[in-house]
Amino acid sequence: MAGRSIEDVLRSTTVIGVARDDTIAMLAAASRWRTLQRNELLFVLGDRAGSIFVVASGTLRVFASSANGSEPTLALLHDGEVVGELGVLDDRPRSASLAAVSRSEIVEVPARAFRAAYESDAAIARRMVTLLAERLRHVTDGLADLAYLDLGGRLAKYILGEAERRGSTRFVLSLTQAEIGQLLGGARQTINQAARSLQAAGLIDLDGRTVDIIDESGLQLRALSAGGKFE
Repeated sequence: MAGRSIEDVLRSTTVIGVARDDTIAMLAAASRWRTLQRNELLFVLGDRAGSIFVVASGTLRVFASSANGSEPTLALLHDGEVVGELGVLDDRPRSASLAAVSRSEIVEVPARAFRAAYESDAAIARRMVTLLAERLRHVTDGLADLAYLDLGGRLAKYILGEAERRGSTRFVLSLTQAEIGQLLGGARQTINQAARSLQAAGLIDLDGRTVDIIDESGLQLRALSAGGKFE
């Protein structure tokens, strides 16, 4: 990837970036670049866990598959995030599938090298415990949102989260309405209705995929409520 080395990418992560210099150099020497096109699969549920992956650019989608053919999105991963560590640590098959939402550059770190770093560098082990706790908290928060918030509240919370991640109240959504529905638990049509409801309330302005937060305080209140009428 032009302008960045594998070592640069590894240092940018909260998990590997805390390691000793010699540990990072060892991991970088063992790793390689991977490029994924939009919708290309990186691995699927049940695959052998032979590597962990670090997102250098782009967005990846962690999703499950159901008997009726639906593929609910469990999480989105962005620059600097690590994925695939569970199967590497417990030596079990992949627990979900992973695909690119947009063209993405990733670094593949072989399982053997990562296990060696984890076992020899206490800083990585400590960060892994924190990461797993954060993942569990994220799942718990998601279940609470599904239980207590209507779709409008969940969409408001998602928009606020994207604004915080991007550092701007005006941004272009990287996901389609159908993809947002997979993430938030709603059909494309109801996502559209929810977005129009937020716009009608004067909380956001929506022009295609461009979102402009007009009333941030009001949107924050909506993200804590279950007052929508469109579901």
